[in-house]
Amino acid sequence: MTTKEMFKVELRDLVLLGFVVAIKIVLSRFTIGTTIVHIGLGFIGSVLLGYMFGPVWGAVGGGISDLVSSALFANQGGFFIGFTLSAMVGPLIYGLILYKKPVKIWRIILATLLVTVIVNLGMNTLWLHFLYGMDFKVALIQRVPKEAIAPWLEMIITYFVLRALSRVKIRR
Repeated sequence: MTTKEMFKVELRDLVLLGFVVAIKIVLSRFTIGTTIVHIGLGFIGSVLLGYMFGPVWGAVGGGISDLVSSALFANQGGFFIGFTLSAMVGPLIYGLILYKKPVKIWRIILATLLVTVIVNLGMNTLWLHFLYGMDFKVALIQRVPKEAIAPWLEMIITYFVLRALSRVKIRR
């Protein structure tokens, strides 16, 4: 894929991107837990962005979803650029591994584990450290139990969502 193809976008692609961003924003509102540790459905939007639009436009969509969500709902304290970066890196990783490739369990496992380690445990813990002055190790220890369980549920949900989506022919 050339650089030109990566950045090429048509109006119908932008409309579809807008719908997926809206889906991500809505699904992100369904969470359980505290500010430090919560489980939600927003990952589905990140997976869809990466799978359907690739790493570049998936990351753009992830960033837009965070900005719009922050503006609409003041995401537990408002806007913070670190969480916007996290919202971009998740779909970027999913896009690198899943975009224009057959839905395979090993790809879903790899993508989910990379997002869990890099974004959820690494980046988001760092942002909590910066925002709330929490000791990084303490924040990490608090987040590890959730991040040891949630990815396996995410993998199962991702598999079924992508299998269903792969059967639907959306022309891009």
